[in-house]
Amino acid sequence: MGIKLSRKKTRNLLLTIIYRIQKLLPLSHKAKFKLYLNLEWIFDRLSHEASFKNYSSDNHPVRTFSKEFILPNISKNDIILDLGCHEGDMSFIISEQAKEVIGIDYNKNAIEIAKQKYKKNNLTFIHGEALEFLKTNKKKFDILILSHILEHLDNPKGFLMSFKDYFHYIYIELPDFERHYLNHYRKDLELKLIYSDDDHITEFDRNELNALLIECNIEVIKEEYKYGVQKLWCNIIAD
Repeated sequence: MGIKLSRKKTRNLLLTIIYRIQKLLPLSHKAKFKLYLNLEWIFDRLSHEASFKNYSSDNHPVRTFSKEFILPNISKNDIILDLGCHEGDMSFIISEQAKEVIGIDYNKNAIEIAKQKYKKNNLTFIHGEALEFLKTNKKKFDILILSHILEHLDNPKGFLMSFKDYFHYIYIELPDFERHYLNHYRKDLELKLIYSDDDHITEFDRNELNALLIECNIEVIKEEYKYGVQKLWCNIIAD
């Protein structure tokens, strides 16, 4: 929901000062444009990082929005693997609805934190490599959770093809390159500060992600592009 504002706005002293200073900068219009885009990226990142100190993990808007999208798609009979679960926040959210959730991550410290934070009978955390776990485990899973995973991979197609046969559905969540027109300016100007995180390999736009899923014979059933994030609930089509 948006907000209603009065037509006359309160004067912002900091904004006024910055406007006056920027007029004095001995830079070309293009150089100023690049500077402003980089500053916007820096302060956006600082603001996002600060948000995690002002919200708890269970009421942060990022988690709340994901919860509102994903829980209606999960039944009480579903057995779910949360791949790359890190400290277990998403696993815990999903466990509210699912029959069983297993969170797996190769980061041992993160798994230990998850085990301490979240203790439920239907929730298990495992330190290990997910594909090896699936090959040796006899449990049948219904849903694979890929929350902020694909953007970190060198070969997302190969990754999806390796995992898809073990599940009926996949939930995919990752940053939306088209969240703001400023990213297109950054791309045109070939700026280095254009990524969402410094270990991302790919910043997917919407068409690119959908094309990848089509290549993997994965059908998007439900999608949402809000709050700077792409969320897709997908059905795995038998090859």
